[in-house]
Amino acid sequence: MLKIDQSSGAAGHKPAFAACTRAFLVLVAAGAPLVSAQAQAVSYSDPIVITKGGTYTGNYRSTDSGQPAVLVNTNDPVVLDGCNLAGAGNLIQAGQGADLTVRNCRGQGLAPSVDNQAPGRFLDSYRAQRLVVEHNELVQTSGIVVNRWGGTGASGQTLTVRYNRVRNIDGRWRNGGSTRSSFLILNTVQRLAGVDVSYNEVVNAPNQSLVEDNINLYNSSGTASSPLRVHDNFVRGAYPFPATDGQFTGTGLTTDGDAGALDGAAGYIEADHNQFVSTCNAAMNIAAGHDVYYHDNRLVNSGLLPDGSRLTATYAATAVFNYYQQLVSLFFNNRIQNNTIGFVRWGANNPYPDRQDLSPGNCATCTGTVHLPNPVTLATEDNEATLWAQKLQQAGVVLGPLGATAAPTPPVAATGQVANPGFEADGATSTPTGWQTSSDAKASYSEAYAGAHTGSYHGTHYRPSAYEVYTYQVVSGLANGTYAFSAWVKSSGGQAAAQMRASNYGGPMQTADLAATPGGVAAPGWVLLTVPNIAVTNGQCEIGFYSKAGGSQSIYFDDVTLAPQQAGAPNAAPTVALSAATSLTLGQALALSATATDADGTVAKVEFFNGTAKLGEATAAPYQLSWTPSAAGTYALTAVATDNAGASTTSAAVAVAVAPATPAPVGAGTNLVVNPGLEAGGLPVGAPAGWQTATGANTNDNADYTETYPGAHAGLYHGTQYRPDDYEVYTYQTISNLPAGTYTLRAWVKSTGGQPRAEMRASNYGGDMRTANLSTSTSGWTLVQISDISVTSGRAEIGFYSKANGGQWLYFDDVEFVLQPAATPTTGANTVLNPSFDNDLLPRWDPRYWTTRAIGNTRIYASFIEAYPGAHTGLYHGTQYRPEAFEVYTYQTVRNLPAGSYTLRAWVKNTGGQAIAEMRASNYGGSLVSTAAPTTADGQWVQISVPNIAVSNGQCEIGFYSKASGGQSLYYDDVELVLQSAASSAATSAAAAVTSALAASSTLFPNPADGQVTVSTNFEQATAVTLVVTDMQGTPMLRSQQQAAAGDNQFVLDTSRLPSGIYALQIQSSQPTRVERLEVRH
Repeated sequence: MLKIDQSSGAAGHKPAFAACTRAFLVLVAAGAPLVSAQAQAVSYSDPIVITKGGTYTGNYRSTDSGQPAVLVNTNDPVVLDGCNLAGAGNLIQAGQGADLTVRNCRGQGLAPSVDNQAPGRFLDSYRAQRLVVEHNELVQTSGIVVNRWGGTGASGQTLTVRYNRVRNIDGRWRNGGSTRSSFLILNTVQRLAGVDVSYNEVVNAPNQSLVEDNINLYNSSGTASSPLRVHDNFVRGAYPFPATDGQFTGTGLTTDGDAGALDGAAGYIEADHNQFVSTCNAAMNIAAGHDVYYHDNRLVNSGLLPDGSRLTATYAATAVFNYYQQLVSLFFNNRIQNNTIGFVRWGANNPYPDRQDLSPGNCATCTGTVHLPNPVTLATEDNEATLWAQKLQQAGVVLGPLGATAAPTPPVAATGQVANPGFEADGATSTPTGWQTSSDAKASYSEAYAGAHTGSYHGTHYRPSAYEVYTYQVVSGLANGTYAFSAWVKSSGGQAAAQMRASNYGGPMQTADLAATPGGVAAPGWVLLTVPNIAVTNGQCEIGFYSKAGGSQSIYFDDVTLAPQQAGAPNAAPTVALSAATSLTLGQALALSATATDADGTVAKVEFFNGTAKLGEATAAPYQLSWTPSAAGTYALTAVATDNAGASTTSAAVAVAVAPATPAPVGAGTNLVVNPGLEAGGLPVGAPAGWQTATGANTNDNADYTETYPGAHAGLYHGTQYRPDDYEVYTYQTISNLPAGTYTLRAWVKSTGGQPRAEMRASNYGGDMRTANLSTSTSGWTLVQISDISVTSGRAEIGFYSKANGGQWLYFDDVEFVLQPAATPTTGANTVLNPSFDNDLLPRWDPRYWTTRAIGNTRIYASFIEAYPGAHTGLYHGTQYRPEAFEVYTYQTVRNLPAGSYTLRAWVKNTGGQAIAEMRASNYGGSLVSTAAPTTADGQWVQISVPNIAVSNGQCEIGFYSKASGGQSLYYDDVELVLQSAASSAATSAAAAVTSALAASSTLFPNPADGQVTVSTNFEQATAVTLVVTDMQGTPMLRSQQQAAAGDNQFVLDTSRLPSGIYALQIQSSQPTRVERLEVRH
């Protein structure tokens, strides 16, 4: 069963993908193409944010797991029609009140860009008011999430999901582990009439997918007069990973949820005329809810994988069981009737040997079952696909995007054979059947150009610009033994790497290099290249072709084979020993030296590793490498020797302790930037001293330089990023040997504005990258800064990044990176970092400076920041909430505190009912102290405090703790930890609260504003002030430079040109940045 956002722990190994399987091929033969064919590779645009209603057609891609390809940020009706979407994160994300139709779109999930995260959802919505998802194609995504509902069900405000073709719902992480994922999950979509989930085809291939419940209805319901309908769907496949594992809790369809009240429980659900095939654990379960009716469905499982191996994680086809032990007033009137079932569980006998059609003891209301006769085989499953194809034809239903050209039927690859070895299955295509591509997908395709080795087509790696690409497939069902991987190849030569590769067979990767073809790839000269002696021990082998090449360099490959190799005299593996110093200081180079010999051949190479990360290799004696560690710590280094027959041996590990360098003291305010004014050398240069340049794939190196035009901020020269054509460039330097502390980066800049991205960056300092947006037009030099950069790694990378259109420019000058003075708290001064949760200006699971500890089975997603339903001040507040029971602690440790008595206080709102909901102070030199958060039934913010915290060890850990049932929530905002004076703590606390409120007060009038808004704010001392208005995506819309005097100040901003909407107003100065919510209404 599925709990939304819950994940399993990392499995500690990288999953290997299996080759095309019978489950896919039968469907193709039945007339349902795997993926619609496209003659040419899709050209994608950058992610889009939709803020106005209308119909949108385009191709959008995001390679960042944290950024959706399409973000719908309006309540106006939006139609996505005929889009091609690709992304490492969510392909489509829609916020509260969305009225969205998605049809005729293709969605391709990409590999996550971060660890511990699955491929993104095809659609992730929150409190939508209307959703229609029809005639789409979903490939390798983590499905559709409908999270709560904002519509009423009236006037078409309902949910429709139909006519979609889905392949491989995948919750796997790139580093092992997984997130529970579904084709469709409804989370707390309650009492909604008119819901229709029908005629969807979902196929999950074993070892190429990881789905939990294909359809999960969690605390979701229809109405008595209009049940939530799930009908006429075909689902094939729900497997553990690997598919032969014995543990699995997924299903085809499950009603789910732990609601404690009837209004919140799953209910009024009808599921009929569906087909669930080869789903491990179960096909259809009723685990929670009331008035759930399953009837006239077909539930079939042969207990076998396509290669004939047994599934060990099957239990029973269907069950009615009160998983959450709900009261009889919540779990009632559930029935399963008139279903056709044949479900194999090896060793069971219900109703026939090796069958368990009904769950023992959990099917009292399962009646009228038609039991298929034994045996239930793979042919029985395949017949279900045939019945499904007939149903579609009779109903006149077309799946997937309308008007799409059907993909040709690929050849059926027998177990243990290479799929599509001659690239003839599809003709010229960027996605040849049976083959997968990583990295630059546009660089790999099949074509007829220059002639194939045999047939008409061959595989190609080529791009006019530099590229890196890997084309591969996993051949499974192999008998263990020794194999040879061969192919006919050509190569232009000159590549950094052009290889055939064999891996994931139970031994180390083996490679063979492609030599240059005389006369180039267009000339005759196909040669047979072989990777021999592949000792398969795990029943599979990944074979492929890898290129890391310059522009216009290419390789061709054709007629691929993987065949058993004739046994010869056993090859003796080489011997290897590694020697290296066992200790050094960070910044010093380490000499690695290996001694390697081979008794019956030669040593081909010796590779040096830090854990699993390769450091380098030597192909001839002496086998040596110089390596400089990048961080302090203890490293386990090994050497791997490989002989000419492919056998390898790993040396014993050498432990190397790297001590951190002792940084020289840095004075507060001292500028640490090399060549900060870009004046070094006294000449305009393309490579300014102290700075480095990185460019995008199609950008010339001269996209950044120093110049005098049209005048520097100070001195003669400034830095420039500019090209007459589109460009991408990053100008940066790394500052090393930094003592731990808090720093500020600032610079003077000018910008044309309008760049897709232009920003100042701070990174690699021990925390997340920090940026300041520079894509707003500035008529004069403007000071920008990033403050509170907490350096813990001994270094920091600073720089300026542009991804710009031709003719757009960015100037920068007088760059400073300085240590902030150590703050000595005065009475009433707040010591908490990011106290109002507005530093990020985005909803996040991990607000800056705060840490979350999830307890028991709770995920970290129980704690986050959000704008709903309104902060105490600013835009965002902290929240602790989950729909299921949870236990979570959100905290930060405030350091460098002088000894004394402190008061902790915050503003809170609380639903009440939790076992515990409290604010805490601990690790200050005394025992934990806390104050309970009161129930705020009227929805008003109230302030709570913990006084008289006697800090004696220079620090104090502050935080918020909840142990709660599902649906209970705690909000918190404007957190303060202030030093009390020697006066009475109660009086001091009250006085400090007033002082702090006055010191940090900012008001906007009028708000909502029309033509202008007056900003009233207070400063302790005179300071330069920058007022920045950003939209809800963080894009600057308005910037104003001001000079503030000590005390009260008023600034007037012209809002007449801002569109109506909600904005964030940042007040940037030498004091901590303040954020206020601004509404513009014309």
